[in-house]
Amino acid sequence: MRQNYHQNLFFAPHKRQFFLTVVLLTLALGANAQISTFPWMETFEDSSPTRSSWTQIYEVNNMSWTFATSPSTGGGGITAYEGVKFANYPGTSHNFDKTKLVSPVFDFSGVTNPTVSFYYRNPFWDPDQNWLRIFYRTSPSSAWVQIAEFHSDVRAWAFSEEIALPSPSATYQIAVEVETDYGYATTVDALEVKATALGNREFSKSLVKYYPNPTEKLLNLSSTEAISDVTVFNLLGQKVLESTINSNEGQLDISSLTSGNYVIHANTEKGKEIFKIVKK
Repeated sequence: MRQNYHQNLFFAPHKRQFFLTVVLLTLALGANAQISTFPWMETFEDSSPTRSSWTQIYEVNNMSWTFATSPSTGGGGITAYEGVKFANYPGTSHNFDKTKLVSPVFDFSGVTNPTVSFYYRNPFWDPDQNWLRIFYRTSPSSAWVQIAEFHSDVRAWAFSEEIALPSPSATYQIAVEVETDYGYATTVDALEVKATALGNREFSKSLVKYYPNPTEKLLNLSSTEAISDVTVFNLLGQKVLESTINSNEGQLDISSLTSGNYVIHANTEKGKEIFKIVKK
């Protein structure tokens, strides 16, 4: 029979006061943390300088994320993807608990094309499956916007792929949310945010030119280096189109896509270029 486990901690009065002081100082330091250098990775290790800056928002009930060395349930033999710890959402209820794990603030004012990626597990516990969702907001007072969802049986560590972060701002945050349906514990590790500094393109030696933009049907691509392939993502971070080029020049037919904004990943011998286009 599945059960919920709760641990109560009791402190002597002087120890309680000391504990509350430490918590308040940690929260104050965490509230002021801001990330402006990229790429940046959260390891969720005890030694991470930014782990204490992550906060939690309880959307439904009060189940908390933990930083663990093994999953709460469904993790026999599973260790961290990197290091020894990871973010763990227990999922041990049928009450559709929902909690956001909220990142420190990112300053994207001096960068372009920010993305987030991570490794995750979301095991199916017959007949139940949790939801893992990614959100962003542009300021503490802005509404959360969902950009990705994972709702399938993933038992070994899997890569999320790079998810485009829309509407970059100087007060940007992302949230990793799990909604339980009594699936096994959902876990996340090695979360990385990447971005390209304005005026300093990461792959300037293999500059990919693309035109016209906006376009209704064909997007022309050219580069000083051979373009191996291109992948198109919508603003939810979902892959909607991919094509092999294997040439310095090529065309991408996007006529099947609905009108709107898309993010293109173009791979060359020098690396990956990321840019946005508008489908008319």
